[in-house]
Amino acid sequence: MSSSLILSTAMLQFLAAYTVIMITPGPIGLATGSLASLHGFGRTIPLVAGIGAGTAVLAVLVAFGAVHLSGSLSVPAVKIAGAAVLGWMALCIARTAPPAIGEAPRQAGLFAGGFLISILSPETATFFAVAFMGLMLPIRTSNEMLMVAAIVAIIDIGWYGFLAVALSRPLVRAAAVRHHRVICRAAGIVLAMLALVSAASAFPLG
Repeated sequence: MSSSLILSTAMLQFLAAYTVIMITPGPIGLATGSLASLHGFGRTIPLVAGIGAGTAVLAVLVAFGAVHLSGSLSVPAVKIAGAAVLGWMALCIARTAPPAIGEAPRQAGLFAGGFLISILSPETATFFAVAFMGLMLPIRTSNEMLMVAAIVAIIDIGWYGFLAVALSRPLVRAAAVRHHRVICRAAGIVLAMLALVSAASAFPLG
């Protein structure tokens, strides 16, 4: 594992740019915040873990074939696939029932949802492709590839974990439960709109 890459200016620039992209409000943050405010931090853990795993796998895939993959990231099929995942999550969130006492969370389903919405993020995939092609952080060895994948996964888990903790505080959660139907429908509508935008972008005019 290359310690020089960790301490390099290129790595600092990459991490700074990735952090800006990650903390910008988007579907991943919306899904995390909605789940945490309605069901608490514990229920959100598998979702956050799935997000971190999805980002790590995406980083590995892009690093393996950056030049080839970057040319296909914007094809209609990829954008439509991402839109389908957003639409699925929009439907799930909009139909979420109020949390019941003693309700057993579906750990596998939440992990899979976080994994899919993360690995199919067109913004993250495009950023990785541009960075790994040499414009910001060229990947030269498999050790460097795995190291970068681990770092972005840790950053994702840390940020979205913090977001989940902040939005799962008792007062915030109590207010969220009282307005459960409004929050779920609003979140579902926003995610559905993002899905439509993603699908529409697959067929640019002109």
